[in-house]
Amino acid sequence: MRVTGKVTGLDPLKKKIALFPKEVQRPMDKLLIQEVRTLAVESARVTLPFGLSDKTYKKLAARIKSDILRIFKRADQLGSAFQQLEAADPALAQQYWQAQQSGDEARARRLLRKLSAKAGIAIGAIRPELHQSARTAQYGRVPDNAKTVAIISKGDALNRYIAKVQKQIGAVKAGWIAAAKALGGTVRGIPRWANTGAHKNSHGNAAVKRAEKGSTVELTNQVSYAPQACNDGQLRHAERRARLRLQNAIAEKLKAMAERAFRQRK
Repeated sequence: MRVTGKVTGLDPLKKKIALFPKEVQRPMDKLLIQEVRTLAVESARVTLPFGLSDKTYKKLAARIKSDILRIFKRADQLGSAFQQLEAADPALAQQYWQAQQSGDEARARRLLRKLSAKAGIAIGAIRPELHQSARTAQYGRVPDNAKTVAIISKGDALNRYIAKVQKQIGAVKAGWIAAAKALGGTVRGIPRWANTGAHKNSHGNAAVKRAEKGSTVELTNQVSYAPQACNDGQLRHAERRARLRLQNAIAEKLKAMAERAFRQRK
């Protein structure tokens, strides 16, 4: 899967620009590429999670942790999951509670496995697919009323899984930045969590197409789940803004070049 963003911006001016010699057309191409870099930043900004501030990152990281802890419980910190276990077999739940209180860990583990089976709750190692299937709310979040789906035997494993998922924040944004960097040069204004340095596997491409009537640059975000994180309407709006900025920049550039040529003739 891929998502693209395109800037032409030259449509109203192509015929006029084509009449200029190549040394005049080259600065136009440079303006186009500069605007594409700006489009990449805007595309990253409107890609989930919306924004490029550290506040955006921290807010989503906290949400991810909360979502995961809602459906995955540590065996030694059952919390609300105990109510699900108790509803499945009150007598067995009471035996488990007594084993826990008396310090009989081996018996408590056996009883917990039996309770989990009766309640339909998985127990053992982290199973990422259970997390994915629970993400049924808007923007791929876990609903606030979601029930526990798994009890994790090792608390450290749960902490590591949370950290791993949090590290994926900004991966699709980085796909846009990778596409812009394919043009060469530097893309500024991107925090590390949304840049290619933090997401080595976020790839993107930029195709520059030159023709007699002008050039076109198309950015492609090659992150596999980019379509789920990108809002097509927002991207098209960003393209329109980029097109207007480019047209204004070209008009200003042509005006400046014309004035310079006029002065040189005097």
